[in-house]
This record gives sequence, C-alpha cells and structure tokens, in this order.
Amino acid sequence: MSELVDGGLDVVMWPDRPWPDLRTEWQHAERIGIGRGWLWDHLVLAGRPIWHDAYVALSAAAAVTDRIGVGTMVTAPNFRHPVTTAKAALSLDAVSGGRFVLGLGAGGGGADADALGAPPRSAAERHRRFTEFVEHTHRLLTEPAPTVTGQWFTARNADLGGGVHSRPPIAVAATGPRGMALTAARADLWLTQDVAKDPRVAAPTAYAEVRRQLGQLREACELAGRDWRTLPRLVVLGYGDERPLASTEAFRDCLGRYTELGITRLAVLWPRGPDTARQLDVLEQAAAIACA
Repeated sequence: MSELVDGGLDVVMWPDRPWPDLRTEWQHAERIGIGRGWLWDHLVLAGRPIWHDAYVALSAAAAVTDRIGVGTMVTAPNFRHPVTTAKAALSLDAVSGGRFVLGLGAGGGGADADALGAPPRSAAERHRRFTEFVEHTHRLLTEPAPTVTGQWFTARNADLGGGVHSRPPIAVAATGPRGMALTAARADLWLTQDVAKDPRVAAPTAYAEVRRQLGQLREACELAGRDWRTLPRLVVLGYGDERPLASTEAFRDCLGRYTELGITRLAVLWPRGPDTARQLDVLEQAAAIACA
C-alpha cells in the first residue's frame, strides 16, 4: 500500500487540455517536489471542450513520471460501479508502481448524475448508495472473488485480482456524521476542502467549518475504536475562502493554521488563468516550505 506520510504538498490537477500540455504540467509538478497529483473524476464540468477520463489520464501521468503520487478527487457512484472502480484501481496501482490512492466521494446532483439517465436522488439516498459503494469496493479490493449484493450494486464471483496483492489506499471525502462514520471504518485518508459556509451549520468561515468537521471525525473514530491521530487528514485549499497561492506568506499562514487545527497534509489547485505564471512561482516555493 502507498505511504500516506505527513508533510509535503499535494495539488489537484486538471484534465482539460490536450495531453502534451498536461504531460508537461505533471512533469513540472514532479520536478518541484509535489507529493501527489489528484485529478477530478467527472464526466463533464462547466462545458469545457476537453475533459479527460480520470483513470486514463492518471495512468498516462504515472507513465511519464517516476515519483509523484496519483489519485482520484473523487470517484463517485453517480457513474461508477464498484466492480469497474476496483478493477481500474488495481490496474492503476500496478501501472504506477504503488503510487495510486483511490479517492471516493458520495457525488451530488448535476451533469454527472444526469448523464446516465438516473432519477434524482435525495441526500439520504446518495449517502446509502455511497456507503454501499465504499463497502463493496473495499471488499472487491481485499478479497479474491467476492459476491456482494445490495440495493444499489451487485457483483457475483468478481475475480478482479483483489486480495492477491496489497490494495491501493482508500481516501474518503466526508463532511457529515454518517460520512465520518464510514471514514472511520474504511478510510486510509480523510479528504475535505475549504468549503464555503454550510447554511445548515453555524460555521462562519471555511476554516471554522473544517474545524467542525475534525471534531466530528474524532467522535466517529472514538465510536469505531480507532485512534483518530493515526488517520491522515488532507484539506484542499482554494475552492472556498482560502487563497494559499496568493503569496508565500499566504501559504505559510494557511500551513500554520491548518496544521495547528489538526490537518496533516495540504493540497492546492494547480494554477489556471491569467495569474498562472506568478502562482506557479509561489507553488514552487510552497512545495519547498511544506517539505522543510
């Protein structure tokens, strides 16, 4: 299983350009010392003309690099099945030489959910489906030929190669009590982001929201009999309130605050847009700071 060590800096990469351009970005990320490149696993996003399949793009990235880790941020059951997900994860783990992390999330509404013509799902239905998705995928990765049945997914004597060799780590994205319980039971890494304020809770900032989530994670681990300190915890900065690549000082501030909060690893978004060159300079310095 890949090592999910503390320290260092991860990035969330993009699959939205011709492959020669993306290859250059992945090699650049490895050259400046990025620990792992995560990739969104979506069918479509915001009408971009290019949006590559995550597993194909990650396999290509692994083939043109030597050290940088690769991972999905995140695979969801909106258009993935546990059998094909587990098979792709085992193959990508082998292709990458053990550098792959399987990031899993519940998925929301929108284009990905609508693409296969499925009816709308409530939040409770999406959580039950996600729980089944994670449990089935875990079994398919760890057992030689399991038969699994459920409300949402079925597999019969699925001889995928699971249980023969060490499986890739599983990262679970969770923000609420039920997701935290699933994380405590099955995850090798917890994922979250600097989310905007959730109107259902009192957290006024993304930082406060992450702090609230960490409290729920600790409670879930205690109930599961797991020491929460042994579970690596990653937050992606740049979606919401935080601007970690605004300057090296901004990155140092984010690193200090979130490390003190209990986060063990940071990830930022690979720069895009008119400020790309300056942000790439900051990113290179940030990678050195995080590894110091």
